[in-house]
Amino acid sequence: MTDRPVTIIAPTIQRVIDGTCTRLRRPNRALAECSAGDRLWIREQFHLAKQFEHISPLQALDRGAVPVWSVDVPDLPDYATADLGRRRFARELPKAWHRAHLVVTAVHTEPLQTISDEEIANAGFTARDQYARAWDTALRGFVDPVRSIRPPVWANNPAALVVTFRCVTAPLAQKVERSVA
Repeated sequence: MTDRPVTIIAPTIQRVIDGTCTRLRRPNRALAECSAGDRLWIREQFHLAKQFEHISPLQALDRGAVPVWSVDVPDLPDYATADLGRRRFARELPKAWHRAHLVVTAVHTEPLQTISDEEIANAGFTARDQYARAWDTALRGFVDPVRSIRPPVWANNPAALVVTFRCVTAPLAQKVERSVA
């Protein structure tokens, strides 16, 4: 059993938390080694109190900050407000702050476009083309010009890793470091 991070953003994050979405599709990369029994701790977008705006999330954690989940307050702007700092990327979330994790029940690979309309709706998208745009937008940064690797765009119907899971709305138990003195 391995613990790994997985980034999930709107609109899918709320559907995962409430149990509507039970499958994720990802490029066959970061989660390729994933198998049944593994646990994926969820990284999601968040805000911190304005006083923590100019320090890293880890420094804010050390100073007692508590994240405000972007999905829980959907009318918050991306930029800073009087009380809250800017919206932080999911990849910035320290593991200590995650609020839910996934227990992987199955993993397989299939062509991306075999996703059903029902699964697209369960992931929080209203139409296939909306899901396709979200896929392409999310993978824009996966270009590697040195090795001529281009992102796996929807139109090419790439092989996608399909991860089936059960969501646990509690964080993973944290390992407690004990000193022997």
